[in-house]
Amino acid sequence: MKFAIACMLMLCALWPDQGGAREPGSCDAAAPLRVVNLDPFHLAYGVPGSYGACVLRPGSSEAIASLDIASHMNAARSGPELLSVDGETWRQALALRHGLGDGWEAMLELSVVSHVPGVFDGFIENWHDFFHLPQGGRDTAPRDRLAIRYAKDGARVDVTESVTSLGDIAFGVGHAVRRNFLANDGLAIRGAVRLPTGDEDALTGAGGVSAAIWAETSGRLFGAGDWLYGAALGALAASTPDAMGTGGLVAFGRFGVTWRALDRLALTAQLDVNSTPYSSALAPLAGPAILLGFGGRVRLTPRISLEIAIAEDDGWQRAAADFGVHAALRWRP
Repeated sequence: MKFAIACMLMLCALWPDQGGAREPGSCDAAAPLRVVNLDPFHLAYGVPGSYGACVLRPGSSEAIASLDIASHMNAARSGPELLSVDGETWRQALALRHGLGDGWEAMLELSVVSHVPGVFDGFIENWHDFFHLPQGGRDTAPRDRLAIRYAKDGARVDVTESVTSLGDIAFGVGHAVRRNFLANDGLAIRGAVRLPTGDEDALTGAGGVSAAIWAETSGRLFGAGDWLYGAALGALAASTPDAMGTGGLVAFGRFGVTWRALDRLALTAQLDVNSTPYSSALAPLAGPAILLGFGGRVRLTPRISLEIAIAEDDGWQRAAADFGVHAALRWRP
């Protein structure tokens, strides 16, 4: 309830003048999917999501309410180092941005993170069977269990009971470098800071301040009007929970290809990759974290769009959640 009230107050504070308008062109359709790597150990330090290559016009605002759900089934061991991730993670978030003028905008994101026993285990086993994907031990493990564990040299993470907590709050700014950079949608440089409002012991936060800077661009792919691309590249000075080490520098990037199938419908395939802040002998922590996203965005009204996607790990490093679903409602009042 407190989270919902805070969200409504933020929306009221950012309500724009009636002169606010949507940017024309392909910028909205080409914006990358805001899928999130919900692996608990990689969610904690928080690679930022994309907002697109265009900043908002002065006085206009955008709200993005999202829900991400992921199921985990992973285990690894090397000498004294042990990792086990079994269960589900739910993340509800509200991202807000507001055009400030002169090519600048402000951004804020609030989130609530829950780690709970898996309730979709049976469905996901059937999903993997249908598409002939590896089960990764899911079909032999107990169902509806929560076991997020890490141990090394006396350090220990042990989450076996359901937990819900405020995630780390992120705020930042974006700036449009050039409107016609490389004759596409432009180039936006963004920076953000995350404050340690989450619970690091429950892996809903990093336990320290993190800062990120990244660039985003998008446009037509090979000059084709219905094929678009969206890309981001950046770096994150990441804090990590005390039990996992001291953090470090993370490089991250994403690239999506979008087909504007209809005037109101765009379909996207996307690759998200980031390095790791962890010093570990275990592949799920040593990285890189690779997340594959498939989905689309439908424009319900001129001001509201719905984004739906599924996400899978790469099946190799397994540093991303085994299976995830994503939904986001974008509103420009």
